Order: sequence, then structure tokens, then C-alpha cells
Amino acid sequence: MTRKQKEQLSNRLVMNFGILLAAGLILLYVNSALRSGIRISNPTYLIILILGIISLALGVYVFVLGKIKKPKLTNYSAIFFGTFISCAVLYVSKFGWIPGFDKMTAVIPVYILMAVYFIVLSIVTAIQLRKPLVKSESEKIQHKKKKK
Repeated sequence: MTRKQKEQLSNRLVMNFGILLAAGLILLYVNSALRSGIRISNPTYLIILILGIISLALGVYVFVLGKIKKPKLTNYSAIFFGTFISCAVLYVSKFGWIPGFDKMTAVIPVYILMAVYFIVLSIVTAIQLRKPLVKSESEKIQHKKKKK
């Protein structure tokens, strides 16, 4: 693994942490909107439904586009799929199908899923970063020039 690859892995971890932090702050507002009266919670559920559908469509589009043309885009599809899963979990709370899972407690599983995702990503990144450092071809050429 080269220095550049290690830096990219570290940057990916930092970027995911930033995205999850922003999502956590947004969920605080969603939680207060869901806990408020019917006048606000019904439009909130509609927005969650629309956002979930858009996220699923964008996730599939970015994933397929990444597989066909740009492989780096495939990594970003996880953001959209995560948003879809969060919206689905929040929207299911509207119906009350699961005992003890209502609009008052709907945000808690989403926070738990976010934490599990980040912990697993951190462990995977730490394992990948432990690989030995290998010099790239340009670094090898520069090193040979310095020896001469």
C-alpha cells in the first residue's frame, strides 16, 4: 500500500465521520418534528417518504454508474443507501406495527445503526492501514536519483 492509498483511506474515514455527524444533527431536528403534534409530524413523514424514495433511486443510479463507468462513485452509493435505510426505519414508526417502536423512539435505532456502521468502518480501515508501506514507482525513481 502506498502513502497515497493510506491517505485516501484516512480521508474516507474522516469524510464518513463528518457525514455521520451532520446526519446526527439533522436527526435531532427530525426527532423533535416527529415528537411534535400531528400538524407537524404528518408533513414530516411525507418528507421522510419522499427523501427515502429519492435516496433509493440515487443510490441505485450512483452504484450502477460506478460499476459501469467510474469505480470511485460506487463508494458514495453507501451514503444514499444509508439515507434510504434511515428513512425506512423512521417511516415504519408511523404505523406502530412493532410494539414499543413509535415516533418517540424511532430515532434511537437509526443512531445505533450509524454507530455500528462507523465502528465497523473504523475497524476495516485500521486493518487496511496496517499493511506495510510500499513505495510507488515515482518514489523509487526519485530515491535512485538521490543515491546517484
